[in-house]
Amino acid sequence: MRIEVYLDDAVAPFQTITPPETFHLDTNALSDGHHELRLVAVDSDGVTSERRMPFTVQNGPSIAVHGLVDNDTVAGEVAVLANAYGSKIGDAFEPRRIETPAPIPTWAWVLFLGIFAWGAGYVALELEQRDALPLVAEDASTDAVAASDTATADWAELGAQVYGNTCSSCHQPSGAGLAGVFPPLTGNAAVLDADPTDHINAIVHGLSGKLIDGVAYPGPMPPFGALLSDEEIAAVVNHERTQWGNDAPLVTAADVVGLRN
Repeated sequence: MRIEVYLDDAVAPFQTITPPETFHLDTNALSDGHHELRLVAVDSDGVTSERRMPFTVQNGPSIAVHGLVDNDTVAGEVAVLANAYGSKIGDAFEPRRIETPAPIPTWAWVLFLGIFAWGAGYVALELEQRDALPLVAEDASTDAVAASDTATADWAELGAQVYGNTCSSCHQPSGAGLAGVFPPLTGNAAVLDADPTDHINAIVHGLSGKLIDGVAYPGPMPPFGALLSDEEIAAVVNHERTQWGNDAPLVTAADVVGLRN
């Protein structure tokens, strides 16, 4: 039994192995973009079986944008924060620089984490948008309930979108954070507090150097008050207060207005 390994449309295998055997795929020799790995198993009788595995190469810098999302409708002046994550052999891992506005080359593991977090957040957002179907009122007596549910669906969709684009790369789509670097939001005291002041202030004004559940996290929380509207901040606060098993009182845009100064 042997396995022939082909790349993209190549007619000749770039490697033939005897299973089980490990082989190495050097993506540095490939262009960024979509590729396909094709494995053909050939037994002693000449019978073959084929498996195709599409994959994407991303050795170049990954770009993150806060303040503007795909297909947004905007007006007036919009504050947009752009960041790029790249890596070169020998780069040092500096968690404090992940959320700064300057394009910074970082360790290759951070690049992988950023791409993975973006992909997971995008999938989670698409699933939530698909499941958030509007309710149809059957008679006049249910109009108020339907209106209330629609309003909830509106902030839920906005909150998931803001979290996916702004927060998930550090706090993770699961809300579990990154051990020793960024704190978890699941079971977080500020997130669960009936008084949302600390929760809102952390998003509006940022936070650094504070012990969270007795742990010091080197990754600072940047201020997003200038990048997000009152409605967006209220929506993402409510998202964090109702996800991953969290159950805390909701907030409104008016609560955010009172804490901006």
